[in-house]
Amino acid sequence: MASSGNKDVSPETTRRNFLARAAASIAAAPAPAGAMVRTERSEQDDPVVSLWRDWLVAHRLCGEACRRQQKLETELLRELGSFPRTKIPLTEDCGFIWAYSGREIDRLLPNADQDEMRRQARTALAASWSEWKTADKRVGYTRAKKAEEEIADDEETLAKEMWSTAPRSVAGVAVKLHSLLQMEDPRSALKEAPWPELRTMLADLVRICAGPNAI
Repeated sequence: MASSGNKDVSPETTRRNFLARAAASIAAAPAPAGAMVRTERSEQDDPVVSLWRDWLVAHRLCGEACRRQQKLETELLRELGSFPRTKIPLTEDCGFIWAYSGREIDRLLPNADQDEMRRQARTALAASWSEWKTADKRVGYTRAKKAEEEIADDEETLAKEMWSTAPRSVAGVAVKLHSLLQMEDPRSALKEAPWPELRTMLADLVRICAGPNAI
């Protein structure tokens, strides 16, 4: 096991690990001499760094909530086969197409002589929704999804407040960049400009803030 080294570590994993280490470095280390931007205050006094710490908690909670709702969604789909839907027959080739809403049913069956087919399709869709809701109540998918949305709203609110606040230190600039990369490129895998360049800039800022051994 030990002999494998880094051979099995993908570039994406390396970049994600770097961002995690960058966050830890900024959070833990005091600012070295000369790292301030026209101020004697340290990053501990920087309102951007304080907001970033709150954002980081929300960001981690959001990730956990996302993984939970995805797991429950997979469980529901495995049990029921799909989201609520109904078959709409295609008379020209005796096939069918799936409809997932009443609006789709009306679009696929627009003619006056298709009233009975529309009624049957709506009845079948309602039955599918009833089955979904029963399973959902037991599994808890909708509750988990709502919780994720609420945490995501909190994360976004904190991010916007942080990005609109003027930093008082280099660390404040670094954490703004870190949060932007985490939210816009969560897997640290985007290769087109400016994402590689932004990741390099974050590395430079972290080294300035926390010293050469920080990451």
